[in-house]
Amino acid sequence: MTKTNPFEQLLDYFNTQEHQNKKSPVKEVTLKKVEKVEINDTKKLIEESKIYGYIPGDTFEHPPPKKSDGFSVSKFESMMRAKLIEEHKKMQSYERPYISVSELCSCIRQCYYNRMKYPVNPKKLYTFSYLYLIQKIGNVIHDIIQELYNFSETEKTVVSERFKVKGRVDGIRDNFLIEIKSIDLEKFKNQYIKEHYLQAIIYAYILNKEYNYNIDTITIIYVIRNLKRIVPFDLPINDKLAESVLNKAPILKSALTSLQVPEPFGSTKDNCTFCLHRKQCEEDKCEMMIQPFKQKKKPKKIKKANPPMPEKDDKRTAFLL
Repeated sequence: MTKTNPFEQLLDYFNTQEHQNKKSPVKEVTLKKVEKVEINDTKKLIEESKIYGYIPGDTFEHPPPKKSDGFSVSKFESMMRAKLIEEHKKMQSYERPYISVSELCSCIRQCYYNRMKYPVNPKKLYTFSYLYLIQKIGNVIHDIIQELYNFSETEKTVVSERFKVKGRVDGIRDNFLIEIKSIDLEKFKNQYIKEHYLQAIIYAYILNKEYNYNIDTITIIYVIRNLKRIVPFDLPINDKLAESVLNKAPILKSALTSLQVPEPFGSTKDNCTFCLHRKQCEEDKCEMMIQPFKQKKKPKKIKKANPPMPEKDDKRTAFLL
């Protein structure tokens, strides 16, 4: 007779399972004892697995630097130099009716040679290829400061119709004219550079005289290229000094029109040392001044030695009373 009661069916199933278990012996299951891993063994396991670079005091021996197959430094230097030469040629192809402020703060004879496209030795042109990298880093520094700081104007083009001079100001805020410069740590002497100050006072002069601004302070910001230090200088404006530098513009403009080589106004010995037109400048005569490289060194003044002290005389003068 079939059992239809669900309860009876379930009870019958359990009875059957109990009967089968009695027939088959129960296997004893023995659990293996898991050995404890000591904390000190972790370092040993890492060392044995040869995984270096993730633990303090790693004794991995770095191989000495050698020529890389993935990146050629010499090739990259050649590429940077090619970029500098390309930009130089592009600059010479432009028609420049105005004199730049940077030209006024350098040797105007050198500017004349550059504008008249006097030939130079291509091997000597931009021998320091890392100048391209320095320029790019300087542009990024300018962008960051101009973006973050509260300037009222940035990258303002300044033109003087009176002197036919053109330039661009980094920033203006209230009565401050801001110039941003990047410089190597070893070249920074905790003081501002004269040429940078001259550029700034020319901008301030033009803005005040021809744009009705009221600039009364120059701020030159030096960003050290290790990006760990910024040094600003607040300096006064100087209209007389600005005018004396601006007066070089008509001289250069007249020389370019008449095709007459100007005197090397604004030249220094450092300019002459690295000038690519040095040989040409030596051939061209000067009537009003002597080129810095021809100037003789001033003899050092020899300090006169102090007169010898008189020897002490043991004999004392006897005074008769």
